[in-house]
Amino acid sequence: MNLLLVADIGGTNGRFGLVEFDADKNRANSKVNYTAERQITLKCANYPDMATMIKACCSEFGIEIPAYACLAIAGPIENGQASMTNLNWKFSIDGLRDQLGMKTLHVINDFASLAYAVPFLEDDELITLYDSHKSSADAPIVVMGPGTGFGMAALVPSQNNWRIIPTEGGHASFAPTNEKELDIKAFLLKEQNHVSVENILSGGGLVTLYRALAHNEGVEALPYTPADVSTKGIANQDPLCREAVLTFCDVLGEVAGDKALSLGAKGGVVIGGGITPKLVDLLPESHFLERYKNKGPMTGYVSDISIRLIVNDKAALVGSAAWLINNTESLK
Repeated sequence: MNLLLVADIGGTNGRFGLVEFDADKNRANSKVNYTAERQITLKCANYPDMATMIKACCSEFGIEIPAYACLAIAGPIENGQASMTNLNWKFSIDGLRDQLGMKTLHVINDFASLAYAVPFLEDDELITLYDSHKSSADAPIVVMGPGTGFGMAALVPSQNNWRIIPTEGGHASFAPTNEKELDIKAFLLKEQNHVSVENILSGGGLVTLYRALAHNEGVEALPYTPADVSTKGIANQDPLCREAVLTFCDVLGEVAGDKALSLGAKGGVVIGGGITPKLVDLLPESHFLERYKNKGPMTGYVSDISIRLIVNDKAALVGSAAWLINNTESLK
């Protein structure tokens, strides 16, 4: 029996979990449970570096530092070096492994971890937003989601496993498709020289949409936070907030269709991140599905691709565990 440490570490919080894994039992059963039965969340600001936080995490669990771990981090990983986008933390993966006395340490991007979780999630951890009944199990899946930023990755079937193709699709240009969105983009181009998908589809994007709509209506924008815009929009307490969240849903449908086309995602579209589950009841009121399918001669192509939504907010821990187990020879 091996005790595995898995984590999903962003700019604000580090979510940690412990997975008990028995390789012999795994070989005897076709289905592996990747869920971390014990989980804790730590505030990143309370620690000076990754090693200190991991030690504190293990102390909270009351265990020695495990020999095997996989960390999903919000930041780039290149040539064995990892850095956190919204924290001043940089580290060598091999150096951290040796410092902590681990046998194996994997560090992957947090959205890659979320994407890798998708094939291993249970039915009650996803809801279907649109079912075409034609998605293919042998085709790529595109996983995307608005949160603090906009993440995107592709999953490609590969020799009874899945290969992750990380992307920076959130930084592709925002493409307006109606007069209102053209006005929104024109407003933003006065403040910046490139307007990306992430500028619209993110927590900050909700505020951006609200500010742009207020400007174009000749109304003074209030100093709302993303939570203010979503809460007031969902409750219909502020008409501009309501319009902002509905516009957000429209653009999300548009982008989901674009990414499905670009990646040939006949295996389906999966939406993750923390924002969409809060807005799910508004999707039917928006033009989400209409915009998803509205691809001219490729409307039929996209209409054959189903859309699901991840509702398990700890799904990245599942992805980290699955990655660790399926990509560590000594655990197979």
